[in-house]
Amino acid sequence: MAVSVTYYIRGGALINGSTTPPTASQASQTVKQTAVVVFGVTADVQARFTHNWGLDISAPGFFEPEVLIQQISDTTAFPSLTIDWALSTNVITINKAASNAPVTVVVTLRKPHSSGQ
Repeated sequence: MAVSVTYYIRGGALINGSTTPPTASQASQTVKQTAVVVFGVTADVQARFTHNWGLDISAPGFFEPEVLIQQISDTTAFPSLTIDWALSTNVITINKAASNAPVTVVVTLRKPHSSGQ
């Protein structure tokens, strides 16, 4: 099973349960984006959250955008997750340890220098 990322965004743009990330035009109207990320099997280790905010090149060095994670599945322990901001200024990567059980998390991004942050 592949990792799934399902986007939920409201504000100037409305995306309610789509696996297609927001376009740059849609993203420019939002200060917060949320996705449900499902690591369906133990071997699933990486998910990409495409926010399309087009942040400046220094953003990864300041750990931007801000990332909040909440587990919503019934696994017994919170998984070992890491975040990589350096992939691009439009994408963050969520990494799960290969030894962790499948898990579902809600990932929320907050745009830097916005009223939402």
